[in-house]
Amino acid sequence: MFVVINFVISKQKHNTMKKLTTLLLATLISLSAMAQQPYKVYCSVWGNNAAGSTMGYAYIGYGQQDRAGNWLVDSNGKGIYFNSVISVLNHLSKHGWQLEAAYDTQIPRLSDSTKYDTRQVLYLSKMITSDEEIIEGIYTKNMYKNR
Repeated sequence: MFVVINFVISKQKHNTMKKLTTLLLATLISLSAMAQQPYKVYCSVWGNNAAGSTMGYAYIGYGQQDRAGNWLVDSNGKGIYFNSVISVLNHLSKHGWQLEAAYDTQIPRLSDSTKYDTRQVLYLSKMITSDEEIIEGIYTKNMYKNR
């Protein structure tokens, strides 16, 4: 009789362990699936150009705290000089960014605050599955210095 009772208790423990293992596995799979869901992130890009001039250097903001030194550089840390807004868009589109909106804003000149220059601001988006992908393939002067 002891053997039968022990077998029944052992069988119940085994079933409970199977249920717990199945539940744990299902939870891990669902968490893994949720972590892989793509989500949209945004950045803003603006140039140091005056109205009617070429684009010049492009600055990028993607929510980083330190915005100093956030102009785009190549993989060697050298500033990228862009001929136009379109060349900036082409550069960023190679890294998965898509244009969402663009507008012009008036910036007072440093030499004469009564005169203004027009600055183009671009808003771009990108689908990612982890925050590390935001800056994938994009370098700023600040990031390059902190390598």
